[in-house]
Amino acid sequence: MADRPMTPLEAVAYYDNPAHAQSMCTLLMRAHPGWTVWRGQDQFWRGRRDDWPEEAPPIPAATAGLLNVIMRFIDGGDAA
Repeated sequence: MADRPMTPLEAVAYYDNPAHAQSMCTLLMRAHPGWTVWRGQDQFWRGRRDDWPEEAPPIPAATAGLLNVIMRFIDGGDAA
């Protein structure tokens, strides 16, 4: 697999593996400065803007890809 980029399905399988969750958190936070991202024990991905009030709940998402789209939408970017 090192000789070629991962296919979309391989990428999902890789990053949805809990052992690789920190890598995806790092990627998402680099792509979206001002956000903190983590994966909960319930396997849901969560993100919240660093400038939100402390009482504001994080955004949950079933997949890292969905969280990425939500974060881009909240930041005013194109969600497509």
